[in-house]
Amino acid sequence: MLLFSPSALEYPIPATEFEKQVFDFCQKWIKGQAHFHFMTSGSTGSPKPIQISREAMIASAKVTGEWLQLKPNDVALVCLPIHYIAGSMVLVRALELNLQLLLIEPCINPLKDLPPISIQLASFVPNQWYAILNDGIDLLSYFSKSKAVLLGGAALNPTIISQTNFQFPIFATYGMTETVSHVAYQMLSPTPATCYKILPSIEFEVGINKCARFKGDVTGQQWVQTNDIVEQIDSCHFKVLGRADRVINSAGRKIQAEKVEQEIASLFSERSFFVSGVPNEVVGQKAVLFIEGLGLVDESLVNQKSLPALQSWEIPKQVVYLPKFETTESGKIDRLKSVALYLNPQK
Repeated sequence: MLLFSPSALEYPIPATEFEKQVFDFCQKWIKGQAHFHFMTSGSTGSPKPIQISREAMIASAKVTGEWLQLKPNDVALVCLPIHYIAGSMVLVRALELNLQLLLIEPCINPLKDLPPISIQLASFVPNQWYAILNDGIDLLSYFSKSKAVLLGGAALNPTIISQTNFQFPIFATYGMTETVSHVAYQMLSPTPATCYKILPSIEFEVGINKCARFKGDVTGQQWVQTNDIVEQIDSCHFKVLGRADRVINSAGRKIQAEKVEQEIASLFSERSFFVSGVPNEVVGQKAVLFIEGLGLVDESLVNQKSLPALQSWEIPKQVVYLPKFETTESGKIDRLKSVALYLNPQK
């Protein structure tokens, strides 16, 4: 743990490689570096390099600061790798808004060995939040005066959300590297909203293949097309239905994998899983439920009686167990590689 001001004239001597990376980024920012290079998260393929301008990052920090009413000396926790946009934007917000930075080495549970401290802003990926909840951490000892806990980078399991303490503001965020972190949010509660609300100064519309696209100072006023199929509620609200590249084409019907996963989550909340299509000679693609770990689940529950919100043709037709899922560098499940491992097992 290290608490420091990124605006200070002198930094402490870095004790870890992570601290060195943070200090190096902050010093480059203070010296006025105009562009920064990142890798996309690699959710649907190999991570790709991308260059983001200083102006876009400043615009994103200001939008977040105004949205959450952040004040000088508020404490921001950074526990994400900074070579991805989510981690670096914590640093930029601190630098531009004069926040204090609390550095914790990126790990599955950043709060596990952290003494009680008041944190006003924290960003986690879902698997970190799951670990924090499962370890029984006293959340109020950190977040009783928090302005926001931000959860982004992947979908949230509804069952885990139901276990969350909502005595402080928690938001699911929507964004990508190309939009310089989040551009929309959904406040979580025991009965969370079903749609996202875009942040001020961000424009939104439905573009190609019913997928969302965004524009604002964070994108240099250029439209950024996403691969997320959405339902537009109004000019400021939208519901994510799933990714276009996760549609399973089975016997002429389209199955949205995320919809199926959301229903199955209530059955197997303690297991890591995903739904994907695999080639099939009869129907083109067959919906398959992949479960991590070799311990069996009650497969008899994967039926329409247990999943009444799904049509019979949306129910996975097979359950596959993999010892361990492949993951991206940023820690997300790499579905493509995991399915490939099943289809082409190593000899």
